[in-house]
Amino acid sequence: MTGSSDGRVFAVFLRRHWRTQASSSVSNLPSFGFTSSTANAGRSFPGSYKQTAFFRRVPRGLQMNAGHVSSPLLIILPGGSGREAVLRRILATLDRPVAVLVPRRLQEASAWAKPLCSAWIECERLDPEEAWTAVSEWMARTRQRVAGCTTWDEWGIEICAYLCAAERLNLPYTPLATVRQVRNKVRFREACGKAGVPTPRFANAHTEDELLRVLEKDWSYPLILKPARGAGSYYCRKVEAKDELLEVFAAFDGQLRSEGKTPEEDVRGGWILEEWFSGWEVDVDGWAKDGQVEWMLVSDNKPLQSHACCEMGGVYPSQLPEHLQEGYSPQLPMGWQAQVVRASPGLHSVFHFEALVNLETQEVMPVELNLRVGGAECPCCVEAVSGVFLPLMAARLAIPSVLDQSPVQALEAPQVQVAASTNEYAQHKGVVEACEGSEELYSDPSFLGAAFFATKGSSYEPLRGAMSCLAWLAAGGRDANEAEQNLQRCLSFCSLKVLPVSEPASEMT
Repeated sequence: MTGSSDGRVFAVFLRRHWRTQASSSVSNLPSFGFTSSTANAGRSFPGSYKQTAFFRRVPRGLQMNAGHVSSPLLIILPGGSGREAVLRRILATLDRPVAVLVPRRLQEASAWAKPLCSAWIECERLDPEEAWTAVSEWMARTRQRVAGCTTWDEWGIEICAYLCAAERLNLPYTPLATVRQVRNKVRFREACGKAGVPTPRFANAHTEDELLRVLEKDWSYPLILKPARGAGSYYCRKVEAKDELLEVFAAFDGQLRSEGKTPEEDVRGGWILEEWFSGWEVDVDGWAKDGQVEWMLVSDNKPLQSHACCEMGGVYPSQLPEHLQEGYSPQLPMGWQAQVVRASPGLHSVFHFEALVNLETQEVMPVELNLRVGGAECPCCVEAVSGVFLPLMAARLAIPSVLDQSPVQALEAPQVQVAASTNEYAQHKGVVEACEGSEELYSDPSFLGAAFFATKGSSYEPLRGAMSCLAWLAAGGRDANEAEQNLQRCLSFCSLKVLPVSEPASEMT
Protein backbone atom coordinates (compact mmCIF):
# COMPACT_ATOMS: atom_id res chain seq x y z
CA MET A 1 0.00 0.00 0.00
CA THR A 2 1.07 3.52 -0.53
CA GLY A 3 2.29 6.00 2.00
CA SER A 4 1.38 9.53 2.97
CA SER A 5 3.22 12.46 4.49
CA ASP A 6 0.53 13.21 7.04
CA GLY A 7 -0.56 11.36 10.15
CA ARG A 8 -3.51 9.65 8.54
CA VAL A 9 -1.54 6.65 7.35
CA PHE A 10 -1.14 5.35 10.91
CA ALA A 11 -4.50 6.37 12.39
CA VAL A 12 -6.53 3.52 13.84
CA PHE A 13 -9.59 4.27 15.89
CA LEU A 14 -10.68 1.29 17.94
CA ARG A 15 -13.15 1.65 20.78
CA ARG A 16 -12.53 -1.60 22.57
CA HIS A 17 -10.00 -2.10 25.35
CA TRP A 18 -9.15 1.53 25.91
CA ARG A 19 -8.23 0.59 29.47
CA THR A 20 -4.84 -1.05 29.22
CA GLN A 21 -2.36 -2.90 31.31
CA ALA A 22 0.46 -0.50 30.55
CA SER A 23 2.29 1.61 33.10
CA SER A 24 0.55 4.67 34.51
CA SER A 25 2.62 7.02 32.36
CA VAL A 26 0.89 5.79 29.20
CA SER A 27 -2.29 4.20 30.49
CA ASN A 28 -5.81 4.90 29.20
CA LEU A 29 -4.45 6.12 25.86
CA PRO A 30 -5.18 4.40 22.57
CA SER A 31 -2.49 2.49 20.72
CA PHE A 32 -2.76 0.45 17.54
CA GLY A 33 -4.27 -2.55 19.27
CA PHE A 34 -3.79 -4.63 16.14
CA THR A 35 -4.54 -8.31 16.16
CA SER A 36 -2.52 -10.77 14.21
CA SER A 37 -2.52 -13.78 11.89
CA THR A 38 -0.17 -16.26 10.33
CA ALA A 39 3.33 -15.83 9.02
CA ASN A 40 6.64 -16.68 10.52
CA ALA A 41 9.46 -15.18 8.48
CA GLY A 42 6.87 -14.67 5.78
CA ARG A 43 5.47 -18.21 5.99
CA SER A 44 1.96 -19.16 7.05
CA PHE A 45 0.89 -21.49 9.81
CA PRO A 46 -2.40 -22.01 11.65
CA GLY A 47 -3.22 -19.44 14.32
CA SER A 48 -6.15 -18.42 16.46
CA TYR A 49 -7.99 -15.14 16.75
CA LYS A 50 -7.70 -13.05 19.86
CA GLN A 51 -8.59 -9.41 20.49
CA THR A 52 -5.65 -7.72 22.18
CA ALA A 53 -5.40 -4.75 24.49
CA PHE A 54 -3.96 -1.52 23.15
CA PHE A 55 -0.69 -1.75 25.06
CA ARG A 56 0.73 -5.23 25.06
CA ARG A 57 3.07 -6.56 27.69
CA VAL A 58 6.61 -5.90 26.49
CA PRO A 59 8.43 -9.20 25.86
CA ARG A 60 11.06 -9.80 28.52
CA GLY A 61 13.97 -9.83 26.11
CA LEU A 62 13.14 -6.36 24.80
CA GLN A 63 12.77 -4.47 28.05
CA MET A 64 15.50 -1.99 28.86
CA ASN A 65 16.61 -0.39 32.10
CA ALA A 66 15.29 3.16 31.95
CA GLY A 67 17.79 4.26 34.59
CA HIS A 68 20.66 3.61 32.16
CA VAL A 69 19.08 5.07 29.04
CA SER A 70 19.56 8.75 28.27
CA SER A 71 20.40 9.17 24.59
CA PRO A 72 17.17 9.65 22.62
CA LEU A 73 15.91 8.02 19.45
CA LEU A 74 15.53 10.78 16.86
CA ILE A 75 12.38 10.59 14.74
CA ILE A 76 12.29 12.69 11.58
CA LEU A 77 8.83 14.18 10.88
CA PRO A 78 6.44 12.72 13.47
CA GLY A 79 3.49 13.78 11.30
CA GLY A 80 -0.12 14.39 12.30
CA SER A 81 -1.90 13.31 15.44
CA GLY A 82 -2.88 9.97 13.93
CA ARG A 83 0.66 8.81 14.64
CA GLU A 84 0.47 9.48 18.38
CA ALA A 85 -0.41 5.85 19.06
CA VAL A 86 2.72 4.73 17.20
CA LEU A 87 4.98 6.99 19.20
CA ARG A 88 3.42 5.94 22.50
CA ARG A 89 3.90 2.30 21.62
CA ILE A 90 7.57 2.90 20.77
CA LEU A 91 8.09 4.75 24.04
CA ALA A 92 6.40 2.00 26.04
CA THR A 93 8.31 -0.83 24.37
CA LEU A 94 11.82 0.58 23.99
CA ASP A 95 11.67 2.47 27.29
CA ARG A 96 13.87 5.17 25.75
CA PRO A 97 13.35 8.94 25.32
CA VAL A 98 12.50 10.26 21.88
CA ALA A 99 13.51 13.50 20.16
CA VAL A 100 11.76 14.72 17.03
CA LEU A 101 12.91 16.89 14.13
CA VAL A 102 10.23 19.05 12.51
CA PRO A 103 10.41 21.74 9.80
CA ARG A 104 8.78 24.95 10.96
CA ARG A 105 5.94 24.86 8.43
CA LEU A 106 4.84 21.46 9.79
CA GLN A 107 5.29 22.14 13.50
CA GLU A 108 1.61 22.89 14.13
CA ALA A 109 0.52 19.53 12.70
CA SER A 110 3.08 17.75 14.90
CA ALA A 111 2.40 19.72 18.11
CA TRP A 112 0.79 16.63 19.67
CA ALA A 113 4.28 15.09 19.97
CA LYS A 114 5.76 17.84 22.15
CA PRO A 115 4.54 16.47 25.52
CA LEU A 116 5.88 13.02 24.66
CA CYS A 117 9.36 14.03 23.55
CA SER A 118 12.54 14.74 25.46
CA ALA A 119 13.60 17.20 22.74
CA TRP A 120 11.82 19.23 20.06
CA ILE A 121 14.20 20.24 17.28
CA GLU A 122 13.10 22.60 14.51
CA CYS A 123 14.67 23.26 11.13
CA GLU A 124 13.68 25.86 8.59
CA ARG A 125 12.87 23.60 5.62
CA LEU A 126 12.68 19.96 4.56
CA ASP A 127 16.35 20.05 3.65
CA PRO A 128 19.06 17.59 4.79
CA GLU A 129 21.74 20.21 5.41
CA GLU A 130 19.40 22.44 7.40
CA ALA A 131 18.28 19.40 9.39
CA TRP A 132 21.90 18.56 10.22
CA THR A 133 22.57 22.13 11.31
CA ALA A 134 19.60 22.00 13.69
CA VAL A 135 20.54 18.59 15.12
CA SER A 136 24.24 19.38 15.55
CA GLU A 137 23.41 22.67 17.28
CA TRP A 138 21.06 20.82 19.63
CA MET A 139 23.76 18.25 20.45
CA ALA A 140 26.33 20.97 21.12
CA ARG A 141 23.92 22.88 23.32
CA THR A 142 22.67 19.92 25.35
CA ARG A 143 25.83 17.77 25.21
CA GLN A 144 23.70 14.79 24.21
CA ARG A 145 24.18 12.24 21.46
CA VAL A 146 21.50 10.62 19.33
CA ALA A 147 21.13 6.88 19.95
CA GLY A 148 19.42 6.18 16.63
CA CYS A 149 17.58 7.95 13.83
CA THR A 150 14.52 6.79 11.90
CA THR A 151 11.42 7.97 10.11
CA TRP A 152 8.09 6.58 8.99
CA ASP A 153 7.47 9.41 6.53
CA GLU A 154 8.42 9.43 2.85
CA TRP A 155 9.72 12.99 3.14
CA GLY A 156 11.94 12.05 6.06
CA ILE A 157 13.87 9.19 4.44
CA GLU A 158 16.53 11.25 2.70
CA ILE A 159 17.03 13.50 5.73
CA CYS A 160 17.44 10.42 7.93
CA ALA A 161 20.06 8.92 5.61
CA TYR A 162 21.95 12.22 5.47
CA LEU A 163 22.06 12.53 9.26
CA CYS A 164 23.11 8.91 9.79
CA ALA A 165 26.12 9.11 7.45
CA ALA A 166 29.50 8.23 8.95
CA GLU A 167 30.73 11.84 8.86
CA ARG A 168 27.71 13.01 10.89
CA LEU A 169 25.89 10.77 13.40
CA ASN A 170 27.55 7.55 12.22
CA LEU A 171 24.43 5.48 12.84
CA PRO A 172 23.03 2.44 10.99
CA TYR A 173 20.78 3.33 8.07
CA THR A 174 20.56 2.77 4.33
CA PRO A 175 23.38 4.73 2.62
CA LEU A 176 22.41 8.15 1.31
CA ALA A 177 23.40 7.25 -2.26
CA THR A 178 21.06 4.25 -2.21
CA VAL A 179 18.23 6.29 -0.68
CA ARG A 180 18.52 8.93 -3.40
CA GLN A 181 18.61 6.24 -6.06
CA VAL A 182 15.56 4.43 -4.71
CA ARG A 183 13.45 7.56 -4.10
CA ASN A 184 13.94 8.69 -7.69
CA LYS A 185 11.91 6.26 -9.77
CA VAL A 186 13.96 7.06 -12.89
CA ARG A 187 17.26 6.25 -11.18
CA PHE A 188 15.71 3.16 -9.56
CA ARG A 189 14.62 1.89 -12.97
CA GLU A 190 18.11 2.50 -14.33
CA ALA A 191 19.71 0.64 -11.42
CA CYS A 192 17.30 -2.28 -11.82
CA GLY A 193 18.15 -2.52 -15.51
CA LYS A 194 21.88 -2.66 -14.73
CA ALA A 195 21.25 -5.40 -12.15
CA GLY A 196 19.27 -7.52 -14.61
CA VAL A 197 15.90 -6.73 -13.05
CA PRO A 198 13.04 -6.28 -15.58
CA THR A 199 11.91 -2.72 -16.26
CA PRO A 200 9.16 -1.30 -18.45
CA ARG A 201 10.02 1.22 -21.13
CA PHE A 202 10.29 4.57 -19.35
CA ALA A 203 11.40 8.17 -19.77
CA ASN A 204 11.98 11.22 -17.59
CA ALA A 205 10.44 14.60 -18.43
CA HIS A 206 10.56 17.89 -16.52
CA THR A 207 8.73 20.16 -18.96
CA GLU A 208 6.10 19.89 -21.67
CA ASP A 209 8.79 20.42 -24.32
CA GLU A 210 10.79 17.49 -22.91
CA LEU A 211 7.66 15.35 -22.90
CA LEU A 212 6.94 16.22 -26.53
CA ARG A 213 10.47 15.18 -27.50
CA VAL A 214 9.97 11.89 -25.65
CA LEU A 215 6.72 11.30 -27.54
CA GLU A 216 8.40 11.73 -30.93
CA LYS A 217 9.18 8.02 -30.63
CA ASP A 218 6.43 5.41 -30.78
CA TRP A 219 4.94 4.37 -27.44
CA SER A 220 2.51 1.55 -26.70
CA TYR A 221 -0.52 2.87 -24.83
CA PRO A 222 -1.77 2.80 -22.12
CA LEU A 223 0.98 4.70 -20.31
CA ILE A 224 1.27 5.74 -16.69
CA LEU A 225 2.47 9.17 -15.59
CA LYS A 226 3.66 9.87 -12.05
CA PRO A 227 6.15 12.07 -10.20
CA ALA A 228 9.68 10.72 -10.33
CA ARG A 229 9.95 11.37 -6.57
CA GLY A 230 6.55 10.80 -5.01
CA ALA A 231 4.29 8.47 -3.02
CA GLY A 232 0.67 7.76 -2.20
CA SER A 233 -0.38 7.67 -5.87
CA TYR A 234 -0.50 11.48 -5.77
CA TYR A 235 -0.56 12.94 -9.30
CA CYS A 236 -0.59 9.42 -10.72
CA ARG A 237 -2.63 8.78 -13.87
CA LYS A 238 -3.11 6.03 -16.44
CA VAL A 239 -3.67 7.51 -19.91
CA GLU A 240 -4.89 5.92 -23.11
CA ALA A 241 -3.75 8.41 -25.78
CA LYS A 242 -1.27 11.22 -26.49
CA ASP A 243 -3.81 14.03 -26.23
CA GLU A 244 -4.97 12.77 -22.84
CA LEU A 245 -1.37 12.51 -21.65
CA LEU A 246 -0.57 16.10 -22.63
CA GLU A 247 -3.72 17.38 -20.94
CA VAL A 248 -2.99 15.49 -17.72
CA PHE A 249 0.66 16.54 -17.73
CA ALA A 250 -0.17 20.22 -18.09
CA ALA A 251 -2.65 20.10 -15.22
CA PHE A 252 -0.54 17.96 -12.87
CA ASP A 253 2.73 19.77 -13.51
CA GLY A 254 1.12 23.12 -12.77
CA GLN A 255 -0.46 21.83 -9.58
CA LEU A 256 2.73 20.18 -8.34
CA ARG A 257 4.81 23.31 -8.89
CA SER A 258 2.29 25.66 -7.26
CA GLU A 259 0.98 23.67 -4.29
CA GLY A 260 3.87 24.55 -1.96
CA LYS A 261 3.64 21.26 -0.02
CA THR A 262 5.98 18.90 -1.85
CA PRO A 263 9.70 19.40 -1.06
CA GLU A 264 11.55 21.39 -3.70
CA GLU A 265 13.92 18.51 -4.47
CA ASP A 266 10.96 16.25 -5.22
CA VAL A 267 9.42 18.85 -7.54
CA ARG A 268 12.73 19.20 -9.39
CA GLY A 269 12.73 15.44 -10.01
CA GLY A 270 10.08 15.90 -12.68
CA TRP A 271 7.97 13.05 -14.03
CA ILE A 272 8.41 9.46 -15.11
CA LEU A 273 6.45 8.06 -18.03
CA GLU A 274 6.15 4.28 -18.31
CA GLU A 275 4.47 1.77 -20.57
CA TRP A 276 1.72 -0.06 -18.71
CA PHE A 277 2.46 -3.59 -17.50
CA SER A 278 -0.68 -5.63 -16.91
CA GLY A 279 -0.45 -7.85 -13.86
CA TRP A 280 -1.58 -8.76 -10.37
CA GLU A 281 -0.04 -6.40 -7.83
CA VAL A 282 1.70 -7.77 -4.77
CA ASP A 283 3.32 -5.89 -1.90
CA VAL A 284 6.34 -7.09 0.06
CA ASP A 285 6.70 -5.65 3.56
CA GLY A 286 9.68 -6.41 5.73
CA TRP A 287 13.09 -5.20 6.77
CA ALA A 288 16.72 -5.49 5.78
CA LYS A 289 19.74 -5.29 8.05
CA ASP A 290 23.22 -4.44 6.78
CA GLY A 291 22.19 -5.07 3.17
CA GLN A 292 20.45 -8.41 3.76
CA VAL A 293 16.70 -9.00 3.89
CA GLU A 294 15.92 -10.62 7.26
CA TRP A 295 12.13 -10.89 7.11
CA MET A 296 9.33 -10.23 4.65
CA LEU A 297 5.65 -10.86 4.13
CA VAL A 298 3.97 -10.88 0.70
CA SER A 299 0.38 -9.66 0.32
CA ASP A 300 -2.03 -9.27 -2.60
CA ASN A 301 -3.50 -5.97 -3.75
CA LYS A 302 -7.03 -5.69 -5.02
CA PRO A 303 -7.40 -4.17 -8.53
CA LEU A 304 -6.77 -0.43 -8.67
CA GLN A 305 -9.65 2.02 -8.92
CA SER A 306 -9.93 3.62 -12.37
CA HIS A 307 -7.21 5.53 -14.15
CA ALA A 308 -6.29 7.45 -10.98
CA CYS A 309 -4.54 4.33 -9.62
CA CYS A 310 -6.28 4.54 -6.22
CA GLU A 311 -5.51 1.44 -4.17
CA MET A 312 -8.52 -0.56 -3.02
CA GLY A 313 -7.14 -2.77 -0.25
CA GLY A 314 -5.60 -6.21 -0.11
CA VAL A 315 -5.30 -9.69 1.33
CA TYR A 316 -2.60 -10.67 3.85
CA PRO A 317 -0.71 -12.97 3.38
CA SER A 318 -0.64 -13.48 -0.40
CA GLN A 319 -2.79 -16.23 -1.83
CA LEU A 320 -0.57 -16.69 -4.90
CA PRO A 321 1.64 -19.76 -5.38
CA GLU A 322 4.87 -19.47 -3.44
CA HIS A 323 7.14 -19.16 -6.48
CA LEU A 324 5.12 -16.17 -7.70
CA GLN A 325 5.13 -14.59 -4.26
CA GLU A 326 8.92 -14.62 -4.25
CA GLY A 327 9.17 -13.47 -7.84
CA TYR A 328 10.94 -16.50 -9.27
CA SER A 329 10.66 -16.40 -13.04
CA PRO A 330 12.88 -16.69 -16.12
CA GLN A 331 13.41 -12.93 -15.81
CA LEU A 332 14.24 -13.14 -12.07
CA PRO A 333 15.82 -16.56 -11.47
CA MET A 334 16.96 -15.54 -7.98
CA GLY A 335 13.64 -13.88 -7.15
CA TRP A 336 13.06 -10.20 -6.55
CA GLN A 337 14.32 -10.35 -2.99
CA ALA A 338 17.91 -10.98 -4.08
CA GLN A 339 17.96 -9.03 -7.31
CA VAL A 340 16.22 -5.87 -6.12
CA VAL A 341 18.47 -5.82 -3.04
CA ARG A 342 21.45 -6.21 -5.34
CA ALA A 343 20.23 -3.14 -7.22
CA SER A 344 19.88 -1.23 -3.91
CA PRO A 345 23.08 -1.86 -1.91
CA GLY A 346 23.31 -1.44 1.85
CA LEU A 347 19.61 -1.58 2.73
CA HIS A 348 19.10 -1.12 6.47
CA SER A 349 15.50 -0.25 7.23
CA VAL A 350 11.97 -1.48 6.96
CA PHE A 351 10.69 -1.45 3.39
CA HIS A 352 7.52 -1.61 1.32
CA PHE A 353 8.16 -3.10 -2.13
CA GLU A 354 5.55 -3.22 -4.90
CA ALA A 355 5.61 -5.49 -7.93
CA LEU A 356 3.30 -6.79 -10.66
CA VAL A 357 2.93 -10.46 -11.61
CA ASN A 358 1.33 -11.56 -14.87
CA LEU A 359 -0.51 -14.73 -13.85
CA GLU A 360 -0.64 -16.06 -17.42
CA THR A 361 2.95 -15.53 -18.51
CA GLN A 362 4.37 -15.47 -14.93
CA GLU A 363 6.40 -12.41 -15.89
CA VAL A 364 7.35 -10.19 -12.95
CA MET A 365 7.71 -6.42 -13.04
CA PRO A 366 9.03 -4.53 -9.98
CA VAL A 367 7.20 -1.22 -9.53
CA GLU A 368 8.93 0.63 -6.71
CA LEU A 369 10.77 0.21 -3.44
CA ASN A 370 9.81 2.42 -0.50
CA LEU A 371 12.32 2.58 2.37
CA ARG A 372 9.67 3.05 5.05
CA VAL A 373 6.65 1.38 6.56
CA GLY A 374 3.81 0.92 4.09
CA GLY A 375 0.90 3.31 4.50
CA ALA A 376 -2.78 3.07 5.38
CA GLU A 377 -3.83 -0.38 6.61
CA CYS A 378 -0.42 -1.99 6.01
CA PRO A 379 0.93 -1.90 9.62
CA CYS A 380 -2.36 -3.22 11.00
CA CYS A 381 -2.69 -6.09 8.55
CA VAL A 382 0.98 -7.12 8.60
CA GLU A 383 0.83 -7.37 12.38
CA ALA A 384 -2.50 -9.16 12.15
CA VAL A 385 -0.96 -11.99 10.16
CA SER A 386 2.55 -12.08 11.58
CA GLY A 387 2.86 -10.47 15.01
CA VAL A 388 5.35 -7.97 13.53
CA PHE A 389 4.69 -4.27 14.19
CA LEU A 390 6.78 -2.60 11.49
CA PRO A 391 7.01 0.94 12.97
CA LEU A 392 8.55 -0.57 16.09
CA MET A 393 10.94 -2.63 13.98
CA ALA A 394 12.04 0.56 12.22
CA ALA A 395 12.88 2.08 15.61
CA ARG A 396 14.79 -1.01 16.76
CA LEU A 397 16.81 -1.19 13.54
CA ALA A 398 17.95 2.38 14.14
CA ILE A 399 19.53 1.79 17.57
CA PRO A 400 22.75 -0.27 17.59
CA SER A 401 22.52 -1.17 21.29
CA VAL A 402 18.99 -2.57 20.83
CA LEU A 403 20.05 -4.65 17.82
CA ASP A 404 22.98 -6.06 19.78
CA GLN A 405 20.73 -6.92 22.73
CA SER A 406 18.26 -9.19 20.93
CA PRO A 407 17.41 -10.24 17.39
CA VAL A 408 14.74 -8.37 15.47
CA GLN A 409 11.72 -10.65 15.48
CA ALA A 410 7.97 -10.78 15.88
CA LEU A 411 6.81 -9.60 19.29
CA GLU A 412 3.58 -11.59 19.40
CA ALA A 413 2.16 -14.80 18.00
CA PRO A 414 -0.16 -14.43 14.98
CA GLN A 415 -3.83 -14.25 15.94
CA VAL A 416 -5.76 -14.63 12.68
CA GLN A 417 -4.88 -16.57 9.58
CA VAL A 418 -5.85 -14.06 6.90
CA ALA A 419 -6.60 -10.34 6.95
CA ALA A 420 -8.62 -8.55 4.27
CA SER A 421 -8.74 -4.77 3.89
CA THR A 422 -10.58 -2.17 1.86
CA ASN A 423 -9.93 1.48 1.02
CA GLU A 424 -13.16 3.40 0.41
CA TYR A 425 -13.60 6.33 -1.99
CA ALA A 426 -16.44 8.41 -3.37
CA GLN A 427 -16.75 8.77 -7.13
CA HIS A 428 -17.77 12.41 -7.20
CA LYS A 429 -16.80 15.79 -5.84
CA GLY A 430 -18.86 16.95 -2.90
CA VAL A 431 -19.25 17.54 0.81
CA VAL A 432 -18.79 14.79 3.39
CA GLU A 433 -22.08 13.96 5.08
CA ALA A 434 -20.85 11.00 7.14
CA CYS A 435 -17.59 9.13 7.71
CA GLU A 436 -17.66 6.90 10.79
CA GLY A 437 -18.10 3.40 12.15
CA SER A 438 -20.86 2.23 14.45
CA GLU A 439 -20.63 0.42 17.77
CA GLU A 440 -21.43 -2.80 15.90
CA LEU A 441 -18.22 -2.37 13.91
CA TYR A 442 -16.00 -2.08 16.97
CA SER A 443 -17.66 -4.99 18.73
CA ASP A 444 -17.49 -7.36 15.74
CA PRO A 445 -15.14 -10.27 16.62
CA SER A 446 -13.48 -10.20 13.19
CA PHE A 447 -12.71 -6.47 13.24
CA LEU A 448 -8.97 -5.66 13.11
CA GLY A 449 -8.72 -1.92 12.60
CA ALA A 450 -10.00 1.14 10.76
CA ALA A 451 -9.27 4.79 10.12
CA PHE A 452 -11.86 7.40 9.12
CA PHE A 453 -10.10 10.34 7.51
CA ALA A 454 -12.84 12.77 6.51
CA THR A 455 -14.93 14.92 8.84
CA LYS A 456 -18.55 15.88 8.37
CA GLY A 457 -18.88 19.09 6.39
CA SER A 458 -15.44 18.90 4.78
CA SER A 459 -15.02 19.11 1.02
CA TYR A 460 -14.12 16.01 -0.96
CA GLU A 461 -12.14 15.67 -4.18
CA PRO A 462 -11.95 12.32 -6.00
CA LEU A 463 -9.10 10.89 -8.06
CA ARG A 464 -6.27 12.18 -5.87
CA GLY A 465 -4.70 8.88 -4.85
CA ALA A 466 -4.44 8.28 -1.11
CA MET A 467 -5.63 11.85 -0.46
CA SER A 468 -9.10 10.83 -1.67
CA CYS A 469 -9.43 7.82 0.61
CA LEU A 470 -12.37 8.30 2.98
CA ALA A 471 -11.53 5.36 5.20
CA TRP A 472 -9.78 2.04 5.42
CA LEU A 473 -11.07 -1.03 7.20
CA ALA A 474 -9.62 -4.47 7.96
CA ALA A 475 -11.12 -7.75 9.18
CA GLY A 476 -9.73 -11.22 9.82
CA GLY A 477 -10.76 -14.78 9.12
CA ARG A 478 -9.58 -18.39 8.90
CA ASP A 479 -9.05 -18.11 5.14
CA ALA A 480 -9.29 -15.46 2.42
CA ASN A 481 -12.96 -16.07 1.67
CA GLU A 482 -14.00 -15.82 5.32
CA ALA A 483 -11.85 -12.73 5.85
CA GLU A 484 -13.48 -11.00 2.86
CA GLN A 485 -16.98 -11.95 4.03
CA ASN A 486 -16.20 -10.61 7.47
CA LEU A 487 -14.82 -7.44 5.91
CA GLN A 488 -18.02 -6.83 3.96
CA ARG A 489 -20.07 -7.32 7.12
CA CYS A 490 -17.87 -4.85 8.99
CA LEU A 491 -18.19 -2.42 6.10
CA SER A 492 -21.97 -2.55 6.46
CA PHE A 493 -21.51 -1.14 9.97
CA CYS A 494 -19.88 2.02 8.54
CA SER A 495 -21.54 5.21 7.36
CA LEU A 496 -19.67 6.76 4.43
CA LYS A 497 -21.50 9.40 2.41
CA VAL A 498 -20.45 12.30 0.20
CA LEU A 499 -23.18 14.63 -1.04
CA PRO A 500 -22.41 15.62 -4.65
CA VAL A 501 -22.03 19.24 -5.64
CA SER A 502 -23.82 20.65 -8.65
CA GLU A 503 -20.78 20.80 -10.95
CA PRO A 504 -19.09 17.55 -12.09
CA ALA A 505 -15.74 16.57 -10.56
CA SER A 506 -12.72 17.61 -12.58
CA GLU A 507 -10.80 14.69 -14.00
CA MET A 508 -7.62 16.62 -13.27
CA THR A 509 -8.02 16.90 -9.50
